[in-house]
Amino acid sequence: MPDLSGLDDAVRLLRAVPDREEFLRSVLDLLRRWTGCQAVGLRLARDGDYPYFTTQGFAADFVRAESRLCDGDPAQASPDGRGALACMCGAVIDGRLDPAWPFATAGGSFFTGSTSRLLAGPGELPFTTRNRCNAAGYETVALVPLRVDGRCIGLIQVNDRRRDRLGREGVAALERLADGVALVLSRQDADQALAAAEARYRAMFSANIAVKLLIDPETGQIVEANPAACDFYGYGADTMRSLSIWDINTLRPEKTQAEMRAAKEEGRRFFRFTHRLADGSLREVEVYSGPVAFPGRTLLFSIIHDVTDRVRAEQARERVEQMLRHDLRSPLAGIVGLSAHLANNGLCPDGAAMAEVIRETAERLYTMVERNLDLLKIEQGRYVLAPEPVELAPLLRRLEREKAAQAGSRKLAMRFVGPGLDGAGDGPTVLGEAGLLAAMFANLLANALEAAPAGTTVTVTVSETVDEVRTVLHNLGCVPEDVRPRFFAKYATSGKKGGTGLGAFLARSVARLHGGDIDMETGEASGTRLTVRLPGRWACALEAPGDQSD
Repeated sequence: MPDLSGLDDAVRLLRAVPDREEFLRSVLDLLRRWTGCQAVGLRLARDGDYPYFTTQGFAADFVRAESRLCDGDPAQASPDGRGALACMCGAVIDGRLDPAWPFATAGGSFFTGSTSRLLAGPGELPFTTRNRCNAAGYETVALVPLRVDGRCIGLIQVNDRRRDRLGREGVAALERLADGVALVLSRQDADQALAAAEARYRAMFSANIAVKLLIDPETGQIVEANPAACDFYGYGADTMRSLSIWDINTLRPEKTQAEMRAAKEEGRRFFRFTHRLADGSLREVEVYSGPVAFPGRTLLFSIIHDVTDRVRAEQARERVEQMLRHDLRSPLAGIVGLSAHLANNGLCPDGAAMAEVIRETAERLYTMVERNLDLLKIEQGRYVLAPEPVELAPLLRRLEREKAAQAGSRKLAMRFVGPGLDGAGDGPTVLGEAGLLAAMFANLLANALEAAPAGTTVTVTVSETVDEVRTVLHNLGCVPEDVRPRFFAKYATSGKKGGTGLGAFLARSVARLHGGDIDMETGEASGTRLTVRLPGRWACALEAPGDQSD
């Protein structure tokens, strides 16, 4: 019997060998030298099988015939559900050995000092074997699994044509060797996977023109910045890693948290901040941020988009809008008054008619300016709602008539479904201002008609519960991907000719002013569905006069 003392020390020395092939060749050299056996081999898992990775002493024909194990009996399932691997090697790998059997160990290994005695002994083996080892003249055989974290990653095989070359002590030493080898191989796999992940990370993070940061969410420390971020902010890589996000974000931490809460309420996955560059200049940015797992901690992965030009254009447009809203009121009021005076003071019939047209046009413009001022107050949170019960069905039927020409020009059908919309019954009642609600639904319906593919149907469905009235506007168009995250944001538009990007923003503002909200779902196959939720009859009942007793 071989002297296997010192085998554990040798394995510890082998762990320093970094290359897998060199490491496993050294293991086989060690096995042959310390066991004194004639043939050794090592199988490793690959593509659902366990072929030989390397061998010493086995004939080439034997290796070719024995390498594949996946032709076993499919009726015997392995723990992972595949068909059982063939022969005794497959039984060891699959863990099908009972430690009570005389040729098995508690560690799941197989060994025999004589394959001839085993095959000729009383009873049958509990599973079919190929018996190629015995046919090749090998009497001593040991099969030791390489297990790590409860899974088998390979197998050590020791064969000799002489009998009784290994006993239980020798197999126990081989099992300790197998534990060490399995641990080394597992670490190599982990290192290889980590290297591949780091390579992918470098390709995605570093070699990219987008501005990217990795941030510690607990401290705000910038852990990593890609070259594009260094160029954008104007700092070197080492300086960037010495900064925290608060060094470049002009908002204080508490205001940043408020912005994050607002983004969550609006369903946004991005945040708007003002960042300071190295030269002191300020840039308006949108930050798309999410958690990524790193060993031992979770970091925030942020992609930064410079939207300074867009924001400044929006601010300029807002200033112009406010100027028009306020400065047009006085001249329009003057036009209305003067044209009414002219129409009623001795003009010829044609002149009087023209003056009346001027008056009506000026009044419509004045009403539009007043409505825009109301929307501005809503946006700024200064509008005081004067709610009254509003019957929704007549309002929607009126919009159906008003939008018929728009639908007809694009060969679209409109379908209104729900209580009261067929002319029978009262339909649902909501609490609010009829003018604002009409403007909200008119805007949403106009957008749905513009987005729907020609020849399709735009459907408006109303349903009511005790607590809530839901109006669903559906069309078969799909919201562009670049607009989806900011669909309800101000000035969110994508290639729409003449579009202001205000429609959905103002519609949701009106819905929320009434204690409701609007949700959006979109997809290539399903189209776009806007769900307007408004308080139902219970709110009307609470506000109805005369319900309270003295």
